[in-house]
Amino acid sequence: MLFLNRLHLLASPRIFLSLLLPLAPLVFAVPLTGWAQGRAEALLQFEGVQARYQASYAPGAVARGAKELLEPDDQAIAGKALKALDTAAGRAFNVKASVAAIQQEVASAGHGGAAPSPELRAAVARFAKLRADYNAMSEAGRAEFFNRERARPADAARTELLERMSVADVREVDFSSQLLMSAVVKQLARGNGGQLSGLPDSTLDMALDTLWSRGVTSTRPRNLLIVAREFEKQVTQALIAATPDADVAALLAWRNDPQAAAEREALVGTYRAEVKGSGGVALRTLVRSWPRS
Repeated sequence: MLFLNRLHLLASPRIFLSLLLPLAPLVFAVPLTGWAQGRAEALLQFEGVQARYQASYAPGAVARGAKELLEPDDQAIAGKALKALDTAAGRAFNVKASVAAIQQEVASAGHGGAAPSPELRAAVARFAKLRADYNAMSEAGRAEFFNRERARPADAARTELLERMSVADVREVDFSSQLLMSAVVKQLARGNGGQLSGLPDSTLDMALDTLWSRGVTSTRPRNLLIVAREFEKQVTQALIAATPDADVAALLAWRNDPQAAAEREALVGTYRAEVKGSGGVALRTLVRSWPRS
């Protein structure tokens, strides 16, 4: 069952390992700390994982994201359902716990890789600040920055660095989550909640997972997803274009080392698992508490 309840999440090996980690120095001769944790911290900072998760799943964010994908007619009648979703999501999503779980999986995947040098950490920090500064700009400022930096010819190193990043993949996860939330909210708002609330837990979980997997296959959502992924890549490309050559070289060498592919896979996979797991808890809570009449 892919949509797990919170108790099941806590009982899973992945979460158990993340809870055990602080005790590792007392239990293992060679604890999973040091360079592996340093690599994980650097990668999450480089990819902006915590800021992304906070923006999408902190209190109030889930309902806002769902509302954005509703048609105007559904937005007009979905106020009660969106409020109920906000309450359920506030209890289901835990930014700190999810980011810690993602970092632990990335650290496990990167165990054995070289520790990030002070120079690399500085390059990561500068890139993270550049992204934060961009996000803090006015709409006009962002447009000016984007158009200026995107006008620069993309060299091979910068193109390859973008290919080594996971920004488009995690954007797809966020979009799929928003789409699923909006689909359930729409059904509740239209009075069709009985189709879901009458299902036993196992069948409900299967139905929600089917909605997740099929939600981006219809024409409009698929086109919106393509646009979302492409825009995310283009913004990141503009940020990389504004990054000094020496930083690009250091970042690319780091993302091309032997552990990098496994770290990236762990980041995307665990991010998806955290979003789907917490989203499943939120939606089950929402459906079960929704009036059937």
